[in-house]
Amino acid sequence: MSATETAAVQQEAPPTPGLGAPTSSEWRVARAVARIEARHLLRAAIVPAGLGLLMSVGGGDDVVELPSASFNSAFNLLLLAAVTLVASHRAVTRARRDGSEELFATTAAPARARTGGHLLAVMVPTMLGVVVTAVSVAALVSQAKPVGELVWSELAVGPVLVAGAGCLGVLLARLWPQPFTPYLACFLIAVAELGVNTPVFAGSGLRWLVFWVEGTLWWLLPRHSAAHLVYLLGLVAMAAVGAVVRHGLTRRLAGVGALAVAVTVVAAGVQMRQPQDHWRAADAMFAAPESVQRCWGRDGVRYCAFPRFRDVMAHVEGLVASVRAVTPEEAWPSPLAVTQRVTALDLEYAGPAADVLSHVVDMPRGRVRQPDDGELHPALEFGWSTVQELGLGVQLGAKTVGLPVVPDPRTGEVCLAVGQARAVVALWLGGHASDDAGDGLAWLVERASEAPAARGRPLHDAVLPIADVDVYGGFVVSLDDARLALELLRRDSSDVTARLAEHWDVVSRPTTTSAELAQLAGVPVPVGGAPRAPFVAHMDPDLVRLGVPCR
Repeated sequence: MSATETAAVQQEAPPTPGLGAPTSSEWRVARAVARIEARHLLRAAIVPAGLGLLMSVGGGDDVVELPSASFNSAFNLLLLAAVTLVASHRAVTRARRDGSEELFATTAAPARARTGGHLLAVMVPTMLGVVVTAVSVAALVSQAKPVGELVWSELAVGPVLVAGAGCLGVLLARLWPQPFTPYLACFLIAVAELGVNTPVFAGSGLRWLVFWVEGTLWWLLPRHSAAHLVYLLGLVAMAAVGAVVRHGLTRRLAGVGALAVAVTVVAAGVQMRQPQDHWRAADAMFAAPESVQRCWGRDGVRYCAFPRFRDVMAHVEGLVASVRAVTPEEAWPSPLAVTQRVTALDLEYAGPAADVLSHVVDMPRGRVRQPDDGELHPALEFGWSTVQELGLGVQLGAKTVGLPVVPDPRTGEVCLAVGQARAVVALWLGGHASDDAGDGLAWLVERASEAPAARGRPLHDAVLPIADVDVYGGFVVSLDDARLALELLRRDSSDVTARLAEHWDVVSRPTTTSAELAQLAGVPVPVGGAPRAPFVAHMDPDLVRLGVPCR
């Protein structure tokens, strides 16, 4: 504190009481210190809070999974927590650094009250963390379609981490006032955080003993959220009590400290026990999906989804409707069924839950493929991938033009549709599923254009239209075919739809070439060649291999 601030505190301070319960005068001193130090902490917290807010908004996703957003919301406040730890430590040790620590001994403000004031000041960056979390969630919900429900105990983790960091900074300042202490503490915490967020601890309950852990699947509860929050609150209480105990132990402090330790230990034990019952319920749901799924019809399409994923399927309905809007009416496949199922994509981040989800995990990843039953099967995890929306659209397009919807479920083979007009039409239809679908096709073309040069392969190598875990189209096209589809996407969709409707019998034949399609559409004719190997943009190519030409 400055000399002026010290004088302000001294005015609040009557004669020093003995150790016991805090007197009204000590509370006045603590509040005076808190008012002064809160301004310092607020100035230090503004920038990291703003950065945390920027990190949490502007993702541009069509779907926001609220449980995942709740679980990962604390990540945006980690920098604020670190700055609060350092700022709190430096606030307590300011007098030591300025060489004015002896002046406090001449005032009537007891050290215990000053420490209490520093702890109260931590409420300011904590409330700033609450504001950042609230604004972040509101921004996400306003920018994208929300799926699932908010987990309030997880949303509270971020602000509690900020409070805990501030209290830890005060505690460390009273125990080790050296300047390097807060930075060393931040480094050690970062090492612990990085360590538990590795596959080594994926199946261990020990990972929940650190402050923040990366979330897994939004539809599988990864831990006991309420227990983790209570555990963190217990740690905050222990740090605060420890800082005050440095000035002397009282019976009341001993009782509060013992209670905090007991609550923390019990909560730690509860949260380390994985939520097996929740996972087994999910396992049973996936073992017999037809017994729990709900089905409904809309515009001649039959949709079936797990009850918890109705919001996801509502998004899928929009994708199907967008493709239908540009499809010639006589070409629309009827009947059409869209049935939700578990895919390899859904198991990508299953973590320790993989040990419980026996019905879908006890098989090699390469066998978790979509069945060739004539239906479309969107995944549970949906809306975040670069090409996933395009994938569903291309599968619908493939069904429309008579191409395989998925790779052969037994062999994983995809047929060669290189140079076929109907394959280009399928890509064009899929690109209309959403704005992101068109961007996904452009991304695939860009990636395919870069890869052959690096691998010494010609540019006309075959390119998988969709490459996202097991969300593949059942055919491959050449890079020039994909470029032609992208060029058609840039044209007026109503004009292209009218041309396709006029010549549908021609463009849907296996013998009609992409060059002939280009002439019908009035776009430049692509220059192609014979394919060699498929380009897989996003996943292990061992899951898919080339088969015979599409018939």
